[in-house]
Amino acid sequence: MQSNARNVLQITDILSLNSQMTNELDADAAFKPSAFWREINDKNLQMLMADGIDNFKRTLSHNYYSWLIVSPFARHFRYIVKDWLLHPTVAPLGTRIEPDLAVRLTTHSDPVVLSARQRLLYRIYVSCVWERMLRADSRGLALKVGEPDLGNPIRVWRNNQIITQDLANSIVEANLMSGLLSGTGNTPRIAELGAGSGRLAHVFSTTHPGTYHIFDIPPALLVSQWYLDRVLAGKRVFHFRHFHDFEEIRNELSSADVAFFTANQMAKFPPGYFDLIVSISTLPEARPDQVTLFLNLFQTLSKRFIYLKQWRSWKNPLDGTFLTIDDYTFGREWHVVRDEMDPINPLFFNRVWQRQ
Repeated sequence: MQSNARNVLQITDILSLNSQMTNELDADAAFKPSAFWREINDKNLQMLMADGIDNFKRTLSHNYYSWLIVSPFARHFRYIVKDWLLHPTVAPLGTRIEPDLAVRLTTHSDPVVLSARQRLLYRIYVSCVWERMLRADSRGLALKVGEPDLGNPIRVWRNNQIITQDLANSIVEANLMSGLLSGTGNTPRIAELGAGSGRLAHVFSTTHPGTYHIFDIPPALLVSQWYLDRVLAGKRVFHFRHFHDFEEIRNELSSADVAFFTANQMAKFPPGYFDLIVSISTLPEARPDQVTLFLNLFQTLSKRFIYLKQWRSWKNPLDGTFLTIDDYTFGREWHVVRDEMDPINPLFFNRVWQRQ
């Protein structure tokens, strides 16, 4: 795995920032990471220690919304290949993938070297995902943003352009968000709970005005802050810090383009502060009491839209959380204005509520 000394965050810095963020979360038991995420976070931190933050797209990114293909019978693989066959294009036939590829997974203590067959399946999947994204990219965002080299992504080339599933998914999601916010003014406020590496924030902030607020837990939060601080050149960044009251940061935050907070700090924001709250593949992984907590916070803090992209059905055995699509409900003032299966992964739904 490659390394760029200019962008390396030292192990001591990672541990220090991780500790600061953890201490902030631990101050409120309601927001402490679930058992599911405590286990994953420990492994993710070990990955950062082993391979460095500059290789995060080959390590902990695979624990967020990114998929390795281990079998051609996986439902999301079969779905996207069938979609391509129904809308055939030549481009996927000419894509290529780097010859030597190793990743880190939570199921293995050492890096996993992908076989020729696994690399072929991965290339096919990413290539077909990209074609589906292009059909959904009504606002032409794929022409405005590319996959940064920072983080050392798995390289699949399409006509000499690096394509990734992270970028494709983010462009689809950003198109949806753009349509919602087109009539809300020039500087909307967006909040995302559980942003992973910051892939969606990168795409949206590169192509749209507004302030993007990330609420998360470490080490994901420190990775997204490190990453976006570098790839969003010229953007004004509000870095994570402890604060007692929102008024302490209101003025500084008002001039920021992207801002970083631990999940508990969401509760310090005033009602109706955000135009849109987004959460992708997050809630089933929390404790049942936290799901209720966050859904209530979303209703309080958003004045316009709530956009959820979650498993249609998923059980979290470590925390006893089991959610289906019908469990995501809000009060009478919220009405569903968009409800569909995700265009790339059929295991997920996209649903948007608007305040009436």
